[in-house]
Amino acid sequence: MTNSKKGPKRKFWPAKLSTNVRFDTDLIPFRNYAYFSLFASLATILAVVLLLKRLPPQVPLYYSLPEGEAQLAPALGLILPSLVSLGILIINVMACFLMEDEFLKKALILTSIGVTFFTVITTIKIIFLVGSF
Repeated sequence: MTNSKKGPKRKFWPAKLSTNVRFDTDLIPFRNYAYFSLFASLATILAVVLLLKRLPPQVPLYYSLPEGEAQLAPALGLILPSLVSLGILIINVMACFLMEDEFLKKALILTSIGVTFFTVITTIKIIFLVGSF
């Protein structure tokens, strides 16, 4: 017996994804802003590492948890937000190489820039809140 309900073969990737992957930085929209976002994340990580001696051993990082010791993290934990934003930036840039739709590329890069902006601001506010300057 043959299956009479043969239709068009479904593709694993949607039609919007490119089949010819090129790792060319010209494919990244807002390329200079993405570089600045990368630099800002790395600079924040470096600043936290350099300021470790001026920070208390525990800092408030997990604001969504109940008040008290649950919100505290080691001082080196202040690099976590920047590491997360760096990971998001890398994943979104890699996704830009796979996509052909310019709107989605721009949305991914702008999202990465926004996440980096908020993580840098959060880290700076925590440093000034608990640091001895």
